[in-house]
Amino acid sequence: MRVLRIERLDRRGFGQAEVERQGRLRPVAVPYTLPGETVRAVLTDWRFKGHRIAAVQTVLERHPARIEPRCPHFGTCGGCTWQHIDYAAQVAFKTERVRDLLEAHGLPADVVRPAVGMDEPWHYRNKMEFTFAPDGAPGLNRLGHYDRPVPLDVCYIAHPHMFRMAAETAAWARAHGLPGYDKRRHEGLLRYLMVRRARSDGAVLVALFAARPPDDPALQAAARDWVARLQAAADEAGFRLAGLYWVAYGGLSDAVGYDDVRLLAGEGFLVDTLGGMRYRLLPQTFFQTNPVQAEALLEAALALAEPEPDMRAIDLFSGVGTFTLPLARKVSAAVGVELVPESVEAAWENARENAVPNVTFLADDVRRGLDRAVEHLGGRVDLLFLDPPRSGAGGKVMRKIGRLGPPVVIYVSCNPETFAPDVRELSAFGYRLVAVQPVDMFPQTAHVELVARLERAGRSSEQTPRNQAPDRS
Repeated sequence: MRVLRIERLDRRGFGQAEVERQGRLRPVAVPYTLPGETVRAVLTDWRFKGHRIAAVQTVLERHPARIEPRCPHFGTCGGCTWQHIDYAAQVAFKTERVRDLLEAHGLPADVVRPAVGMDEPWHYRNKMEFTFAPDGAPGLNRLGHYDRPVPLDVCYIAHPHMFRMAAETAAWARAHGLPGYDKRRHEGLLRYLMVRRARSDGAVLVALFAARPPDDPALQAAARDWVARLQAAADEAGFRLAGLYWVAYGGLSDAVGYDDVRLLAGEGFLVDTLGGMRYRLLPQTFFQTNPVQAEALLEAALALAEPEPDMRAIDLFSGVGTFTLPLARKVSAAVGVELVPESVEAAWENARENAVPNVTFLADDVRRGLDRAVEHLGGRVDLLFLDPPRSGAGGKVMRKIGRLGPPVVIYVSCNPETFAPDVRELSAFGYRLVAVQPVDMFPQTAHVELVARLERAGRSSEQTPRNQAPDRS
């Protein structure tokens, strides 16, 4: 047992303290603590992303922002890590985290605006992926453990209708004696339960991921009973069940796979709205999981971009067009570049559904696709959006953007740690960071997203190179 003083929050939102081991002070991560607190803790043998973890036994000196967690599963379930922090303080900590990261990379921190928080930071998620425990009960994994799900009685970040589907599925699995999938032994049946809800009309879509399809008579009967139970629960609760899927995935990895997809009931898709656009959502469609804050993120991006009717724009990592389509309505032409063919197909469908004729989507790697997009726009690019995955765009993509030289770059980031080094790459090309707007997409966690505007000094759209040879680097 040790008494530890919490010095700061680390990048995962854990408290960080120092302990003396072998004559040296070494960092230790202390989950569920706050800076300035003194705690009595036990050093564990568990390491999480390189740091040894200390388990808090008693909080001796409390931070003023410490509150009682709302959820009875907090501290064991890994879904939330910040329920012990007052929400206003959560938002403030996220603002400071972005500022600290920029300063650490030699970038200006004074351009960071206060993070946009939520009026109601509970029940905000429109998609949940539950993992099945050995007894068939769906839950969420323990913090830092991919194979130790915690069965849940309640979940305060999911909409109640979504959790109702999980609870009914748990009762069904117990009634039929269907085991969860053991990720170490690769045995069992039930792997994941994905539940999506449309904010537009409250409809719900459910996909059950299993190790094999329901081909034998016993599983066929169980599948029919699952459909009946969930439909009855939806009718009782007063929402529409848009689709029930059984998805077989036989791979050994922990990823969500789609080997054999079977629609058991319903039309099989949701229609949701974002930024005045309608989007068709299947189980595998990527879509922002916090619809309220997704609107805030989109509004911030368009406000920072300041699009004009005569502009030509490119959107890299365009997905199903969630930024490309609203942007296209404000400029003369827009091109989205996306690697995943299914997302590109969905983007074209979304463009037709929303009557956006001045947009083109290219299925390509962003480096090659950027050349094609420039050619499609006649060599002139006034505005460039990018919304890369958590790993960031990477140096090669950022340098390619820098050589292209669009006057304005709008960078939407789901990971400030990769955003900062990406932005530094553009500094060598005369870009300066003008504004950064953090958005709290995931209350009760340390995760923060942002949108930023970069401008190239002394460069106008008329000076953008035209008809130049494509940059193949």
